[in-house]
Amino acid sequence: MSVVDDYAHNPDKVAAVVQAGLSVTQSTGGRLVVVFQPHLYSRTQHFVAQFAAGLSAADVVSVLDIYGAREEPIAGVTSQLITQAIADLGGATQVLDDVRDLAQAPTQLAPLLRAGDLVLTVGAGDITTLGPRLVDALSGAATDQNGGATADD
Repeated sequence: MSVVDDYAHNPDKVAAVVQAGLSVTQSTGGRLVVVFQPHLYSRTQHFVAQFAAGLSAADVVSVLDIYGAREEPIAGVTSQLITQAIADLGGATQVLDDVRDLAQAPTQLAPLLRAGDLVLTVGAGDITTLGPRLVDALSGAATDQNGGATADD
């Protein structure tokens, strides 16, 4: 399994990184798992359909809560708009609508991942912290499965 972080945060770049990930998984036979953190409420509001279209090609998608950066929240604009649009398109084999909190994402995602998967963490916010924490969670899960110490020990 591989975990790769990418700064993509606008619809064209998100779609491009998903396509690049698919080219990798076509040769490895694994799944493409994309964890996307929308950057800015206004960008999310304006590009829901485009983000959904780009993400829907992945096998598994999680859309984390929006990283607002310099913006205040906009009423009704949440990451769930994107996951709903993916579902409406009939995209992605699995949409993880319950994995939205960055702090909880590593422990929620680790048990769902398989050997051969390519995990892309995508966005311009603090999602860059997810990759290393996910690798740590996966290491703990692998140790636990082998009867050794867990990350909690």
